[in-house]
Amino acid sequence: MKKTLLSLALALLSSLSMSAKDYTDTLAVTVNGSTTTQTATISVDKQADGRYNFALKNFKLNMAGAVRGIGNIELKNLVPATSSKGEVLATDTTITISNGDDKSVAMWMGPMLGQIPLQLKTLVQDDHLYTVIDINMASLNQVIHVTFGDRYQLSNSGFEDYRTEQTLQADLTGANPPSTINVEEPLNWHSFASATGKYVQAANAFSAPHTYSSDVVRPNSTGKKSLLLTSASVLGITIANGTITTGRMQAGDMNAANTKNCAFLSTDSTSTDSHGDPFYALMDGTPDSLSVWVKFKQQTHVADHPYATVSAALTDGTYYQDPQDKDYTNVVATAKNAQIASNGFAWQHIVIPFKYNDNNVKAKALLVTISTNADPGQGSPADSLYVDDISLIYNVDKPAVTVNGHAVTLDNAEVSTTATDPTTAVVVASTANKGSFAAVSELSSSADQRKLQLLYCSDDLKTIKTYTLVIDKGAETGISQIKTATNKDSKVYDLNGREVKTMHHGNVYILNGKKVLK
Repeated sequence: MKKTLLSLALALLSSLSMSAKDYTDTLAVTVNGSTTTQTATISVDKQADGRYNFALKNFKLNMAGAVRGIGNIELKNLVPATSSKGEVLATDTTITISNGDDKSVAMWMGPMLGQIPLQLKTLVQDDHLYTVIDINMASLNQVIHVTFGDRYQLSNSGFEDYRTEQTLQADLTGANPPSTINVEEPLNWHSFASATGKYVQAANAFSAPHTYSSDVVRPNSTGKKSLLLTSASVLGITIANGTITTGRMQAGDMNAANTKNCAFLSTDSTSTDSHGDPFYALMDGTPDSLSVWVKFKQQTHVADHPYATVSAALTDGTYYQDPQDKDYTNVVATAKNAQIASNGFAWQHIVIPFKYNDNNVKAKALLVTISTNADPGQGSPADSLYVDDISLIYNVDKPAVTVNGHAVTLDNAEVSTTATDPTTAVVVASTANKGSFAAVSELSSSADQRKLQLLYCSDDLKTIKTYTLVIDKGAETGISQIKTATNKDSKVYDLNGREVKTMHHGNVYILNGKKVLK
């Protein structure tokens, strides 16, 4: 009998945690505009009732070069909202941070802070976890901003951190051997000092460095540095543009306009720079636009080639190069401004919209390329382009919801409608732009009333618009209109309101507001 009871108890305990999973990734911590990174592990534990427990253990801060232990951040019974991208966990609460178990930490600060406000936003996927945490440390007069597994913004986007690459520079007099030059390149960005290609040695030997760390920052910046790109003359024959990319530069031809000279990426590449970082930037988001601050000066005005340029290509991660040497079918979207004028050498805030291609390519990597001239080999020697605070913008446009095909106006934080059977009413939440998605969670359900929470999220989770939808039992209005052309929707959804690309035999789907059996 005891053995039977023990078996039942073990079975009960195992069922309480249906799918505990650990995710290890880069944790970025920003305090007072300064960002540090560390490798961390977050555990998400899905319970039998579908709710989640969340744990970030042994959280530490790097403050003024000193590592301080904060403790364990743990939240329980988080209700997930289901979306086409994964499950969203969102809460705005107060917690007590407990002691960590890392024996190397002498003291944990968290428990001494008492109850502190914390905002958590998490996207749970099978192979990846993305988390944004804001901790209000009022007693320290600080807000700690934490991101984990960020594939929605570019790393080192403020150009605060640099590594040193070494190149050989020729003595044009021939009197001395080539000298070793230390070149500053921003972390996660690459220029000619880390380039590849047949002519890379010549490109560096006969040209001055193109990238520099600068303390000239854009207005109201919270950072301390920016990037300076400069052009240079190559033996007085041509101009080597100052260029930086999230991919890798290739010097493949003596003619600057040849497409063998390009920026390229491939997530299949195992090559790394001197810091150990790959020559590509992973990207899960589908941004609406790219924002960047620039300050440009053409040293000598060139009437036919007066502009600097910023371009971006969102791809599936397979090989792609800019400028293109052929038509590429692996591109999700592009953004480009090839008319950045000097504008009196003043800082300019530029926002460039992405143009999306009509294809089914899934975003995986982003190639951003910035250059002192929009035309290869053009401009003048010593052109200067300062770059600061590049970011990707994700909006939440036109959140909408339908119940059994009938549109419900989202004019209040809580909206209501009626359905003949609230428990089986089909709810479809949607947004109008690429950079956002909708998620739905069920709060309660009975024969007379069903209550749901609708979350309209930007891809980077910085913006979440929240509504409560109440469906009461009653006569439905407007349902007959779902057959009209203006209400027709060619998209296919499952019974949870999630868009599906392929229908499988034997399953029930929603098409044009009606249930259909495949």
